[in-house]
Amino acid sequence: MTGSISQYHDKFKFKVDIKQNIKVFTEDEIKRITSNFSVPIGRGGFGEVYRGTLDDDYDLVAVKRYISKDLRKEFMEEVSIHSQMSHKNVVELIGYCIGESTLMIVTKYISKGNLDDILHNSDISIPLDVRLGIAIGCAEALSHMHSMHLSSDSLVCHGDIKPANILLDDNLTAKLSDFGVSRLLSGGVTQYTEHIKGSTSYMDPIYFQEGCLTPRSDVYSFGIVLVELIARKRVRKGDVNLIGSFNKACASGKDREIFDSAIANKKNMKILKEMRKLAIECLSLDIHKRPQMNVVEKRLRILKKELKNIHEKYSESILASHQAWHKNYNQGITMPSYNSRTQLKKSLSIFKRNLSSSKILLELGNVRIFTQEELNEVTQNYSYLLSGGTSGKVYQGTLEDNTVVAVRRFSEVFEGFEEAFINGGMILSQIVHRNIVRLLGYCLDADCPAFVYEHAARGTLSDVLDRHEDFPLHLRVKIAVQTAEALEYLHSSPTGIIKHGYVVPSKILVDDNFTPKLTGFSWAQRLIKASKVTIDDDVICNGFNNGAFHDRCVSLKLKTDVYQFGVLLLTLISRKNFVFYADHDHLILQLRAAYKTDNSGRAFFDDDIAARSEDITLLEVIGRLSLNCVSEIDQRPTMKEVAEHLRIIRRSWKNNGRADGATLVSEAVTKSRITGAEGTT
Repeated sequence: MTGSISQYHDKFKFKVDIKQNIKVFTEDEIKRITSNFSVPIGRGGFGEVYRGTLDDDYDLVAVKRYISKDLRKEFMEEVSIHSQMSHKNVVELIGYCIGESTLMIVTKYISKGNLDDILHNSDISIPLDVRLGIAIGCAEALSHMHSMHLSSDSLVCHGDIKPANILLDDNLTAKLSDFGVSRLLSGGVTQYTEHIKGSTSYMDPIYFQEGCLTPRSDVYSFGIVLVELIARKRVRKGDVNLIGSFNKACASGKDREIFDSAIANKKNMKILKEMRKLAIECLSLDIHKRPQMNVVEKRLRILKKELKNIHEKYSESILASHQAWHKNYNQGITMPSYNSRTQLKKSLSIFKRNLSSSKILLELGNVRIFTQEELNEVTQNYSYLLSGGTSGKVYQGTLEDNTVVAVRRFSEVFEGFEEAFINGGMILSQIVHRNIVRLLGYCLDADCPAFVYEHAARGTLSDVLDRHEDFPLHLRVKIAVQTAEALEYLHSSPTGIIKHGYVVPSKILVDDNFTPKLTGFSWAQRLIKASKVTIDDDVICNGFNNGAFHDRCVSLKLKTDVYQFGVLLLTLISRKNFVFYADHDHLILQLRAAYKTDNSGRAFFDDDIAARSEDITLLEVIGRLSLNCVSEIDQRPTMKEVAEHLRIIRRSWKNNGRADGATLVSEAVTKSRITGAEGTT
């Protein structure tokens, strides 16, 4: 059982801000997760990194164990900063352990390791467009850090950018890691320190000599990473300094010699020279002449597009068309971000309904606004269809940083479409949960309204059910538990109490690891925000017209999600993919009757997962929980109770290797507050 964050903070007198969905692990739990640290996957000056598996979720994680045990305050500052960074190019923080004798951080496992190993310890082929994608992903993460505000007026400086701290996933998308040197810069200004930390080979010489740390310090380190990407050589190897060799080669006009021969061909040369120029600017010893990371990010995007044009033999040069942009940059003019309010106001003008644009401007989060042209490029003119329906189709695409995405393009504009579209975008852009799909961007062009999401390789839960492939019970339970936790989060989210309203298999995406991602927020409702009730009047709320009844009204509205989740449970244990609510009602009645007559729902369980007695016991309990969720509205449990109930029975069921596994499940259920179909558990 994970401990509470507050107990550790109180014990060590820390004052830090950590997101509530970050877990606190005990030392025993970490040992169990890592099988007593049996699979090392990395090592550094800080300590070692081990691969592990979360007990309940079967998800791979990386556990970083620190050597020093006397830096608890600094460690908690690292956890605090990392916990508040939700970005597709930052490795996901899952939890941490701060014990009497150890400090450990638990993050999502990133499959391909780090960029240092890929570049210098392998012979894997890395085309130039992929290298550009890696650079763009790292630049995006840094641009985000340099513009975010974790406190009232602070931004984040990473402080240790190097290839070893850039992890790569299956698509070679960059995931920035290791925030042990990261610092909050109050007011976004320079910070001076006598305690220099970081890797000297990649360190800004001004920071090293003067202790002057600014976001431009990260820019310098990124410049070295850029040089290593195009040269595929280490910045230091023995007495050889790559930067010195790089500068000499450029000065003598022999810069081609410094480029990796695998990518130094005629088609790529123009792009490589532009990357070289950008790297030189980043490495300027005049800190004020270094470009900001958002500028670096945009220039890299231009180069990626130009590279594509060159390889497709387009006649027009993107670089030539951006001469004016370069002029603006040289004059110190900052280009507008993707979240430009002016751009958003202009884009919203395509909607003809009288929506509150000021409300949208206030509530939309940091997601990218795509143009129709950009989506054409991302999806290669919508060439890879993932799924389709009456209201639109979903296509696979790839962003400039190698991130694979799903683009949902709406083809049918129905009554209330504009409001539903904006509502879904506003809610999703402010939600951060591992089991809720991440909204990466949207397009507001009149001919192409679309959402851009993270990609889920297995499609929807409906797809998984319909394919009739092997779908073991432990994966179904994982989907049930994590979907329940997503709804539990929505019903108690710090951004407001949110009713999803459409919890069905077609709105649950499933990734490679069978991790569910709840989507379909167009008709979601934020019932309470900032302690203010914003519910609409309806049949349920009639008669509740004063503050004393607001909580009950909200609770009743949330029970719609509970009902739909109950049907989802029945879907998972029967593998019947329901489409119409009439089907739900008919089969729910049959299951309820079976429990009353035979005290068993065995006839409804999928035979593929009803093999062992321990499994039957678990399925019986889930079946009863399903019926409880679809009972009369006043008798339904809350999603918090449902999620905890599922966690309890899953933990007990994991003992099914023991002879008394079935008994343990039953005993666990007996302790729960939730009653079954006949009033008992």
